Amino acid sequence: DPQRGDCVVAELERLKGELPCARGEQAHEALRFAVHFVGDIHQPLHALKEARGGNGVAVTVTWRGLTCGPRCAPKSIATNLHAAWDSNLITSTAWSWGAYVDRLELGWLASPQAQGVDGGSPADWAAASHAQAQIAWNMLPADHRLGDEYYERALPMVDRQLGLAGLRLARLLNQAYAAPSCAR
Repeated sequence: DPQRGDCVVAELERLKGELPCARGEQAHEALRFAVHFVGDIHQPLHALKEARGGNGVAVTVTWRGLTCGPRCAPKSIATNLHAAWDSNLITSTAWSWGAYVDRLELGWLASPQAQGVDGGSPADWAAASHAQAQIAWNMLPADHRLGDEYYERALPMVDRQLGLAGLRLARLLNQAYAAPSCAR
């Protein structure tokens, strides 16, 4: 809706007001969108215009990751840069979402870098993700083959961005549901 501001930043601000007021299926939908959009705003390539956020950049993923290990021969996966960040980096790191949560709780979330980083607004989060996207974009090898070296350089950013998304989602929901009344 162009009248209301057609972007994820504006929608997250609206959702903060809608979450405590919504009921039934509308409440479920508002919560689903809040979770989805907070995740999206922290995926660096979602904050990048070039080549449609990397969707227009063909790559071949050849890294082993943590699920393959040193003895495993990695599969060669033809995909695009955006999909490599959306799913391949994550599924190559842990066998399940729960295992990735455990990884974050024992790793980045327990680190000093995770302290006090849940602040800012959705606009701030998008700007920070855009800065990370520039780094991710510049890491792309000229041959577009994403091997073990690429994976090892990208993984700390993936962990950080997923950790930030979780912390900031918790803060957004706590603020929304702590509102004394509906903002309608």
